[in-house]
Amino acid sequence: MALTDDWDMTAIREGGSVIAMIAVPAAIITRLVFNEDKPSTTATLVAVLTLLMFVIGAGVAAWRQERGTPLSHGIVTAVGVFVVIQFVFGIIRVLSGHPLNFGRIMVSFTLTAFAGLIGGFLGSFLQSRGIRAAR
Repeated sequence: MALTDDWDMTAIREGGSVIAMIAVPAAIITRLVFNEDKPSTTATLVAVLTLLMFVIGAGVAAWRQERGTPLSHGIVTAVGVFVVIQFVFGIIRVLSGHPLNFGRIMVSFTLTAFAGLIGGFLGSFLQSRGIRAAR
């Protein structure tokens, strides 16, 4: 059985696109505008918005998938986008001479995986109620 038989790649791309539309620009703005050493309310609100977009994007992937595995589709979508974002930002940080904060990355990874799980539950809930996404 091929890997693509287990995953609805269209649903994962669609959910990932939803995340990327808001979460990626919000993450870039947060990194450019706010000082990491000095917490602010606005930075916290942007971080919460970013996390909410991970929930929504994971929910889209979970809802639109047709493999009967909404939870795993939600988690894979959220974690996949997170890994890509962290990889790009990590390279930028290293090239600019800044250290990587692995503790912060692991906390963010855990929150993102949890957001994917919540999105998976939301997508599963919609499917269980007979609400199907149009293809």
